[in-house]
Amino acid sequence: MGAGQTWAGHVAGDDISVAGNMLAGPQVVEETLRHFEASSALPFGERLIAALDAGQAAGGDKRGRQSAAIRLWGGEPYPILDLRTDDHPEPLTELRRLYELAQDRYVVIAAAMATRANPAGTFDTAARDRMIEEHRRKRI
Repeated sequence: MGAGQTWAGHVAGDDISVAGNMLAGPQVVEETLRHFEASSALPFGERLIAALDAGQAAGGDKRGRQSAAIRLWGGEPYPILDLRTDDHPEPLTELRRLYELAQDRYVVIAAAMATRANPAGTFDTAARDRMIEEHRRKRI
């Protein structure tokens, strides 16, 4: 790979693939995958952001830093969390900040919203508070 050229490709592990284009080299996806596999004790969203950090540290996008995003799906027809930061000088730092805010302000309340299993949602205050507390303990 000569000066000015970019790399595109992918790597795969058990139940995961990491792909990218316009990257500094294969080490970006390799480190992203390695870090994701090594951090299984983290909540899933934190694990994804940490893996993105590892890919950035390995060279990241050849063009530089500008945006980052995560979208987490559960068993519903909509994502349980959808965060992105665009046109930011430190997009992963900002994505992590948004993730932490969502954990305290959105995700805990979303646990009481309507789902397929509970189409009416949870309006009982005591039940909703128990759901919120349980969700805070496990984080996504």
